[in-house]
Amino acid sequence: MSNAAEQRSESQTESENSVLAYAKQWYHIPVLVALMAFMLATRLRALSNFQNGGITFRGNDPWYHFRETTYLLDNFPSTMPFDPWTNYPSGVNAEQFGTLFDQLVSGFILLTSFGDPSGEYATLIMLVAAPVFLVLAVIPTYLIAARLAGRGPALAGVAVLALLPGSVLNYTLVGFFDHHAAEVFFQTLAVLAFIGALSVAQREQPIWELVVDRDFEALRTPLFYSVGAGIAAALYMWTWPPGVLLVGFTGIYFAIKLTSDVYHNQSPEPIAFVGAVSMTVTGLLMFVPLTSFSIGGSTSYSLLQVILPLGVGLGCVFLAFLARQWDARNLSSSLYPSAVGGILAVLFGTSLLVIPGTVRSIISQFLNTVGFSANAGTRTIGEAQPFLSQGSPFNIIYSEYGLAFFAALAAALIILGRPLIKSDDTNDTIYVVGSLATVGLIYLATPVLDSIAGFIGQEWQVLGLIIATGLLVGATLRHRYDAAELYALVWAAFITSAAFTQVRFNYYLAIVVAVFSAIFIGQVVDAVDINATGESLRESVQSLEGWQVMAVVAVVLILTVPLLVPFAGSAWATGDRNGPGGVTQWDDSFQWMSTETPQPGELEGANNPMELYGTYERPADDDFEYPEGAYGVQSWWDYGHWITTNGERIPNANPFQQGATEAANYLLAPSEQRAADALGEKMGDNDETRYVMVDWQMVSPNSKFGAPIVFYDEEDVSQSDFVNQAYPTVENEQGQQGFRAPITLQTQRYYDSQMVRLYNYHGSAATPDPTVIETEPTTAQTQSGQQVTINAFDPNEDIQTFDTLSEAESYVNETPGAQLGGIGANPTERVDALEHYRLVKASQSNALRSSRGYQQQLFQTAQSTRLDINELTRTTPNWVKTFERVPGATVEGTGAAPGEEVRATVEMQYPEGSQTFSYTQYATADANGAFEMTLPYSTTGYDEFGPENGYTNTSVQATGQYTFSTNGTAATIQTGVSEAQVVGADDSVVTVDISEATTAGQTIENGQ
Repeated sequence: MSNAAEQRSESQTESENSVLAYAKQWYHIPVLVALMAFMLATRLRALSNFQNGGITFRGNDPWYHFRETTYLLDNFPSTMPFDPWTNYPSGVNAEQFGTLFDQLVSGFILLTSFGDPSGEYATLIMLVAAPVFLVLAVIPTYLIAARLAGRGPALAGVAVLALLPGSVLNYTLVGFFDHHAAEVFFQTLAVLAFIGALSVAQREQPIWELVVDRDFEALRTPLFYSVGAGIAAALYMWTWPPGVLLVGFTGIYFAIKLTSDVYHNQSPEPIAFVGAVSMTVTGLLMFVPLTSFSIGGSTSYSLLQVILPLGVGLGCVFLAFLARQWDARNLSSSLYPSAVGGILAVLFGTSLLVIPGTVRSIISQFLNTVGFSANAGTRTIGEAQPFLSQGSPFNIIYSEYGLAFFAALAAALIILGRPLIKSDDTNDTIYVVGSLATVGLIYLATPVLDSIAGFIGQEWQVLGLIIATGLLVGATLRHRYDAAELYALVWAAFITSAAFTQVRFNYYLAIVVAVFSAIFIGQVVDAVDINATGESLRESVQSLEGWQVMAVVAVVLILTVPLLVPFAGSAWATGDRNGPGGVTQWDDSFQWMSTETPQPGELEGANNPMELYGTYERPADDDFEYPEGAYGVQSWWDYGHWITTNGERIPNANPFQQGATEAANYLLAPSEQRAADALGEKMGDNDETRYVMVDWQMVSPNSKFGAPIVFYDEEDVSQSDFVNQAYPTVENEQGQQGFRAPITLQTQRYYDSQMVRLYNYHGSAATPDPTVIETEPTTAQTQSGQQVTINAFDPNEDIQTFDTLSEAESYVNETPGAQLGGIGANPTERVDALEHYRLVKASQSNALRSSRGYQQQLFQTAQSTRLDINELTRTTPNWVKTFERVPGATVEGTGAAPGEEVRATVEMQYPEGSQTFSYTQYATADANGAFEMTLPYSTTGYDEFGPENGYTNTSVQATGQYTFSTNGTAATIQTGVSEAQVVGADDSVVTVDISEATTAGQTIENGQ
């Protein structure tokens, strides 16, 4: 071969080696970008579902973020100081909203639109914000995993994250404009920052002498990383105030690590340096959003977010100082942990004596977050349900994480137990196994103790967690762990506890699972002794043996393949089905409310209009003084943000669960007077609730009806006081008796509830149909083999319809187990009419046509009882119905027989499908034949009132006049009731003389 050829060959070889070396150094970047692009594309697939017909988001809280971000677009960077457009009549300082998350989104919108964004562009950015934040979180996730496991395993961990089909996907889909994805990004960034700072401190060894000598050259790198960690922690809490949990578990980490270092005769000062600097920076930065100079809860900005990090920083300094004193006095290092434990116990006990309320509140919130102890009110929030409450633990975990969770758990146990392998001391094994067993015992015993002993259950959890922590500390004290690995373990332990306490925190756990899955793969790589250390990629690959590669590939496939099936099926379908949900069924009701009702501040002619996006200063007592003409809208708290943003009115309750108890007391009130009392407790003397919005889900026992029961505190009630189940029997082909799915039987207490009287009867009196169901206690066997007693009935024999109500009532009185009504909208006894509520709007959307859940519930009941669907409903099941609370027109009547019952009836029509219903009210004549009524529906004068003069433009109007009749005559008296009389603009009385109806079958016009 010629020299030229040899030179070309050598040049070509060098070029190939250069390319391969470049690929070896940078291969992770294109792989990482591809995984991020895949995750983004997966989450943006249903974007078009949110762009039909204007602004729309999924869920509840995203609408409030929309409100805060919209405010910021006009007032950047100032967030809304106070919001009187929710939680009427107090208003709210919504500090978990209008945080850094909204500022970043609004800032990006303003920057990229040169300060003049269109509504469409602003909404588009809000729609895609959550997917973008989650994809950005991939970067710190990869860097953490790469630091702990290497680049290749880290990429495998990111691949696991990309395929996870559960919470982390659901909470980061397009349209879910909430802070959850930003939480994930900033917490992961903070964890990365602390791991980096701790690693640098271990390497650089910053100690007190360097600080005294002002050796900034030696301190520069540790200081830079420690300040960065402090900033990252503050950014996380700026995004989400309850992120103070990060400070909590970081403080626990420093206590464990510093004590362990002293126990092993190592200087704790490098780690203490990180803690002192980072936590001081965090504490100082938390003064920026501080709005309350009190030690409040973790859910809002208070001195807690300042004091806790400063306390952790000071604690690090003190422990380092104490270690120096310990060393100077030649005390045994084995006594140091006991001293630290004693000091912490004294501090806790002193705090409990000095500020018991604050300490107990913090403990309660801590357990509510990581202690497997979400309270009943919290559990009414879907995302706050216990993770394993819906079935088999393995099935739930597997459906969420596949085998990756178990691989991550194995990696954590290997890191924790690695010293045990090298240790001959059985006490180490006892410490670790005992701590894990204690945690398991706490989790298993908590539900039982909570149900039996209430707060004693909480005390048990505190004690158990202290014992478990003590055992784990005992294990870590006996062996020095790498600072970064130990921090990752503490982080993983707390996030796992949070995720198993409340299902929503699984979007945090997804990151932990990805990181520790990478660590597991890295451990496998180490176990099979892969040492790809060649100078070039080719040499590195050639150094590998086939079995080594197959082993690693097999592990990666074991972790990813089980995720591919659900991801390609349910997860991919979730992306397709992702849409705004139920809010669209309320659209026309909100559009009507925003245009056909008076603006807050203009009720009944007042001239104090409130601006929806105005700036309102926070009152000193957080109790806003509303102008004359303001009013509230009552509904369940789920719908509060929708009412604010879409209806442009002020809800009494909201998804912050403010006003939840008062809303429950109102909606479940057993009489109109009790409902008025519940409103009075919330409103006070000078404030007013004008409208009530009720949808089918609120009154459905199979949907949201149970939630208000949890909050109701007017009396001690449970679900069984309102609804029970009855099982229809069926014979199989072998003639054996079985049971179909149960139907719901309602009690009279259910039918008397305010929201049921509104939705089912539109405030009208309702008389039972003569239908009787007869049930009998029967023994049945569950799938697990347990014998239980249920109420069963034969659909062919145990449901009877009588000719008259009196016959049905007689049968019930004589037959044990028989019940009159209780099925569908058929009450068990008469429901009294409401005097001060009228239907003013029914949504165009019909639950029977639009809700599969409602259809299934109604059809199943009809099939099981052999009753017609029309017998199960009294009024058309529009999705949402809006009622106005009015003074009502006073009717004074004469001419009835003493003790005689007088009936007033009017037929009403609303334009949605030209549907009609009748409002009926009864009154009993006194000894002189006089009676009195208050009627909420008008029959004339609609054109004289509307939002232009402070009233409602009702879409529900009468087809004729009221008819008054008695059982003593077939004749009726007709009379009109004006809109002015109903809304209180005219206080004249409607008079009726029943004695004028003397001719059977005759209708007589009666004047006012």
